[in-house]
Amino acid sequence: MPDPLSPRKLPVQGRSKATRSAILEAATQILARGGLPAYTTNAVAERAGVSIGSLYQYFPNKDALMMALIAEHQAQRATRVADGLEQALALPLEQGLRLLVKAAMADDMNEGMLAAALDHEEARLPSAAIVSEELDQLTQPLAEALRRRYPEATEEWLLTTAQTLPSIVRAVVDHWTNRKPPQFETAENEAVRAVLGYLQQGRL
Repeated sequence: MPDPLSPRKLPVQGRSKATRSAILEAATQILARGGLPAYTTNAVAERAGVSIGSLYQYFPNKDALMMALIAEHQAQRATRVADGLEQALALPLEQGLRLLVKAAMADDMNEGMLAAALDHEEARLPSAAIVSEELDQLTQPLAEALRRRYPEATEEWLLTTAQTLPSIVRAVVDHWTNRKPPQFETAENEAVRAVLGYLQQGRL
């Protein structure tokens, strides 16, 4: 039986990829401007300039589309953090960590309504595997960055720490940014403090 939360088909040709991207972009724009109340498949199809039938060729329902959105935005977050590692390594430890936390928080700070909608739907839908997969993408880049910062560290410590740090940041940031109103400065400061404490304890 097909998974109702999985995409119906994965695009191979350029035109199909463009259609799928247009649907995801339309959904992102609707959530960013109107939040979950505005999010319907009809609204997404209209904004994307495709028929509702075409949308359903790729996503069987709006939850399947939401799962794809969650995956896309998680991947973008992981990419931002990975891209910032080289610059972070050139800075003192606390400054470098702050840069990476800011990269992880970019959606929360700049796309408040969108970020809130995605956070809500992550909790409602079975998205844990998606979130875990995107966090895992950071393991090797983070382990390499840690190896350069701590050349004497064991491989076990490097891999364990590289898997733990993104989860710490995510938990702290979610805690403070999901408040009303969101506490962005506190989220950043507490995430940096938590990671510094973890690294200090781990190096004792």
